[in-house]
Amino acid sequence: MSADNGGHGPMVDNPWRQQLVTLRGDLLKEMHELRALLKGPCADVGQGETWVGPAADAWHAEAEGRRTDILAQLGRLVPLVDAEIRTCPEQVTLGEAKSLRIDLLQS
Repeated sequence: MSADNGGHGPMVDNPWRQQLVTLRGDLLKEMHELRALLKGPCADVGQGETWVGPAADAWHAEAEGRRTDILAQLGRLVPLVDAEIRTCPEQVTLGEAKSLRIDLLQS
């Protein structure tokens, strides 16, 4: 876990990178849950299952559009988080890690 990096002190895992990796996993989990959660109501309403008629069709169209939009927006976040993860070093000095932890606590 810790190593010497040529006189700069011991190296430890980068807490900022760890938080980004956690965020990425949470986003993927939420996308999976939302996809399944919103699919049922969108399929039931407006297609003759639980509610029929023009109002049901309008509700279905709006709900399906919002479902698609939410999933698309979440899908655009994952590559942004991936890009940020790639810019973060896996390990930082102990002093940098302490500073990053303080920054994480303040935000």
